[in-house]
Amino acid sequence: METSVSIYQMNSERSETEKAIEEKLEPNDLCFYRFIGGNSSETDALTNQLCALKEKKVLLIGVFRFPFRFEGKKRFRTAITQYFRMKELCDSIIYFNSDGLLETIDTSTTIRDANTTFNAIEEHTIDTLKEMIEMTGEMNIDFQDIESFIANNRGPLFLHTVEEESFDEPLKYLISTPYLPKDFTDGKQLIINIGYTRDVDMEAFRQINLRLHDLFSKADLFKLGSYFIDEPGQSFKITLLVNGIDDPIETPGDYKKVPKYRGVLHKWKILIDKAKEKTPI
Repeated sequence: METSVSIYQMNSERSETEKAIEEKLEPNDLCFYRFIGGNSSETDALTNQLCALKEKKVLLIGVFRFPFRFEGKKRFRTAITQYFRMKELCDSIIYFNSDGLLETIDTSTTIRDANTTFNAIEEHTIDTLKEMIEMTGEMNIDFQDIESFIANNRGPLFLHTVEEESFDEPLKYLISTPYLPKDFTDGKQLIINIGYTRDVDMEAFRQINLRLHDLFSKADLFKLGSYFIDEPGQSFKITLLVNGIDDPIETPGDYKKVPKYRGVLHKWKILIDKAKEKTPI
């Protein structure tokens, strides 16, 4: 079943593009919000922007990148606060460890090329969920499935795709990445979407299902999707969405949640601004 939901992606920079996207958002759209933590001067803007997006009643997924450890303890402590702010205000959050992202490049890689690679990895993860929603197959996973899945267990998401012809190695090693959560097999809920090419037989399909269910024995299977990939060979493309996993770090003892009245004040500000626009000079 095709979905009519609109899917958007926003960065924390308040460019004209981001402003235009925010204006287009409607209830029940899906919006990804990307942010790199560490700059204390950006915390208030992060809070304001997320509060504004929350008012739009969209399904809001934060994409958060922790800074490198070598950038200093103070910057990392700031990022921790920003992470929990994003978790508080978003419906769910996907986080990336920058130190893990470093393991995907050679030490001689230029800073510019490294940043391009890191951004591409984040983009690919976002595109994975977009594809899951938009892909039609024998058993579909649609926007309503993702919405219900997230509502059942708000918090960090593990989202990853693996493509292989054979799965001779332990599945956990094939699925693990240095920049995503390590405890994904301890999740409480699981969505699996399996793509298969022309020559995959039923026995291979059965075996990969058994191995996946064994690996994620602690999780409740929320939904299993499958779709045909019209290409030669015996390959699988497996996408895993896991929630109910732990935060990467404990909540700081001095962390303060956004006051409930903040949303009311924000609504009043919007109404006042609109009234000013309509008032003739």
